[in-house]
Amino acid sequence: MLPLLAAYVPFALVIGSVAAEHGDAVAGWSGTWLIFGGSAHLAALRTLDEAGPVAAILTGVLVNARLVVYSASLAPQWAAQPRWFRLVGAALIVDPTWAAAEQHARQRAQKRAGQRAETADDLREQRQFFLGAALALGITWSVAVAAGAVLGARLDAVDLEIAIPLCLLALVGAGIRTAGTRSVMVVAAAIALLTAHWPNGTGVLAAVVAGCATGIVNDRGRTS
Repeated sequence: MLPLLAAYVPFALVIGSVAAEHGDAVAGWSGTWLIFGGSAHLAALRTLDEAGPVAAILTGVLVNARLVVYSASLAPQWAAQPRWFRLVGAALIVDPTWAAAEQHARQRAQKRAGQRAETADDLREQRQFFLGAALALGITWSVAVAAGAVLGARLDAVDLEIAIPLCLLALVGAGIRTAGTRSVMVVAAAIALLTAHWPNGTGVLAAVVAGCATGIVNDRGRTS
């Protein structure tokens, strides 16, 4: 998680600064755990003044709709995990924790080649890895948002907005080398560009749906 935090800390400072602009930094900071998603948090804050609380909530929900897809992809891996972990883990699934969990799952699959079922030690290692990664992200993210809220306008002289696309590049950079993943990224990016003028995060949702559809087509092509 540490390499990802290098890109996410400036992003968190942006959100904290935007929260301070709304005059209630504490309320803005609380969203770090209530929403636990940088893009949704930022979109909700910016929509709040423009269209009111209802629109802000709907915007956050739309932007975070992609987490349903992430959760579905992790469900088979977590099927044998205890219920408490599935409940806690579900609340901590965001882009970087999902990416870390997927990478860890691939590494575990390579080590377990030829082994039929996961042991209790394997399941415990999976839980420890995910919770460690998620808490490292969550605590650092929360502290950085708080710092951004305290510094407020003093961050205006620093162009931190560049951190938002850097966060995306930190997540998708490794996947560009894989043909199937690369096509998903290209389609999703193209749809996001075409729908950039759509209101309240609906363009992001369209890009997510298009990327998921491309991934499904790729998977069916490999299995047929």
